[in-house]
Order: sequence, then C-alpha cells, then structure tokens
Amino acid sequence: MQYFEALPAPLVQASHWLASSFSSEAASQSLFPFIPKPIKLALLLVFVLNCRSWPGVWHFRVFRSVISYRLNELFTKREDGHKFMTDISPVGRSVFPTTDGSDSGAISVLKVWAALDDCDFNGHLSNSCYAKNLDPARMQAWVKWCPSLFTDGAWVALGGAHYHYIREIPMNASYEVRVSIGGWDEKWIYLVAKFVSHPKKSSKNHSSKAGTTIPSITTPSTPLVTEPSTPGEPALNMGSKTTLLDPSRVDSKLASKSTLRTHDDDGALIHCVAVSTYCCKHGRVTVPPKVALAISGFSLTEVGDSSNWEHAKRLRERGPARMTEFLRGGWKTEENQFWELSPEVEAERVKRLADLKKLTEGLDGLRAY
Repeated sequence: MQYFEALPAPLVQASHWLASSFSSEAASQSLFPFIPKPIKLALLLVFVLNCRSWPGVWHFRVFRSVISYRLNELFTKREDGHKFMTDISPVGRSVFPTTDGSDSGAISVLKVWAALDDCDFNGHLSNSCYAKNLDPARMQAWVKWCPSLFTDGAWVALGGAHYHYIREIPMNASYEVRVSIGGWDEKWIYLVAKFVSHPKKSSKNHSSKAGTTIPSITTPSTPLVTEPSTPGEPALNMGSKTTLLDPSRVDSKLASKSTLRTHDDDGALIHCVAVSTYCCKHGRVTVPPKVALAISGFSLTEVGDSSNWEHAKRLRERGPARMTEFLRGGWKTEENQFWELSPEVEAERVKRLADLKKLTEGLDGLRAY
C-alpha cells in the first residue's frame, strides 16, 4: 500500500480501474450494456468472418513461405549447407514446360478461397483482392525457385502488374493462383499468374457441349464496292468510278485471330490472368534474369542438366565476397558463360517475349492519349 501511495494519483486511479476490471463482479457485468445483445452477436460475427483482414494477417500470408523456409533451414540444415540448398533448389529443372511433358517448368500453385472479406456486394471476388491474393503467391514462387539467389544477398523488385479479368469467382469458391515464368529480356522477368478453379462435373459437361472456342470474324464472300467519297469522308483520287476490292486480298490483310482459351491444360476454368514484371537486384545493381536463373539451378539448355548449379557452387566456394562481386557485374568478365541459352530455349523465350511485349508496349503507348 505504501508503494501505491507513493505513485502519482492518475497512476493509482488507473491501477484501481484495471484491478476492478478483472474482478468477479466486473466479469458478471456486460460490456457496453447499452448495446442490445443481438447487435453485439452480429458485430462479433462480422468481426470473426473478416478475420483474414485483421491487422497483420496479410503480412503473415505473404511471409509465410519465408518463415517456412527459415524454419526448414533451422531444423534441417546441418554441416553440409550445400546439400540442403541443393535439395530445395530447382537443379536441372526447365524454366518452360517441355513439349514431351517431362518437365512442367517453373510453376508454383497457391490454393485460396473467396472469403467474405474478399468479395464485393455482388457476391463475387472483388477486383482489388486479386492483387491482395497474388502477393503471397508471388512470394511463394520466388522462395521456391530462387532460395540460393536470396542467400547470396540478391533480391527482386516488382516493377508493375497487369490484370485481365475474364469471369468472376463466386463467394466461398475455392480457386488456385498458378504462377509461372512467362519469359524475360535483358532486365525484366515476367511472371504469369492464372486464377483458376475446378468446375463441377455438371459444369464440365456443359462446357464440353457448348465448346470453348470463340469463332473468328471473316469478310463476306461477295466483292466489296467503294462508292464515290463524300465531303465527310477521306477523298480518294478515283474520279467517279467504283472499284471492286478483292476479298482474298482483304482477308490477307486481316490478322488471324487465335482461339481464346477458357480452360487451362488440365481443364481448370480460367478466371483472370495477371502479368507481373520483376527485376533482380543486388543492392542497386541489376542482375540479368538469365544469370539469376542459372545460379538458382535452372537448366537453360536441356532438362536434367545440372552444370549451371555446379558452376554456381564453385563461385560460392570462393566466398561471399566473390559471389557479391560476380552478381554486381563480375559476370560480364567471366570466361565461362554458363548461363547462355540453348537454341531451343532461346527460340521459346523470344516467342513468349513477343507476346509479353504486346502487353507492356501497348500500355506504354496509351500514355499519349
């Protein structure tokens, strides 16, 4: 008691209030007695149903893969750290899926469900929550693909993301976020994420009957006739004569429309496609994507070729300082360019990059409007 008497009056009052809050009499009293009990229960229900949006939950979901990796490293890694890193790295794996199906390529799958707090008033997954749930999927992919790269002191920076919404995801529906490497250039690496769900059997039968292709538009089979131009139209110096246009020549000028896919390779329904651009960094120095992938263990020649990993191992055996020097520009003077692509992988990369550039360059062109 003498100790409490020596304290300032506000602290004494606060301590008495805190002690009374935990007394048996206070426990029997209702909190906020002026609020009806049904309203309290409703508020509590809303609070619980939105638990995935509580403070800190998003951070835990994003860094869960990092925490899992650190715990795995703590309890699994022993004296041979290289063996531990070899076991969890994509040594000899192909970046792209192979045509014979022997390797599915770099792909990471995160299973999610459309919770109440992620949906809008229409009962569908809100467009803003596609980005919210893509964050942990991308982090999981990078930890799965390049753990050794991060151990070497490198990191990845998100440059931008583009979303193509195809169809809605209903509330409480389970879906997957499938992240893969779409391609890369000298600086940027493109991650392609597909939000997919597995439809029920009845939906599959319906889709197979209805078909999943969208017909292309063709020109009419009859000749097209150009009339004399009016003042409101672009004038052609043809006098009063009409000119017949050859339909075959018109068809050849039209770009052929590729069939739009509605389902993934395994029949999963595609709801959204997102493209994210990343840049690999060591400090503020850019690490070329092919160098980052090669030292992470990926084979850039043929499936099963682990020579990239062996070369990276020899670099790491020289010490952290030597690896840092390599990532910060030393790769330019390295005699053994082990990260070079085979002609087949390079052809696939160029093909994919052409489609990815249509997206990024097209949006860049819209800045003029």
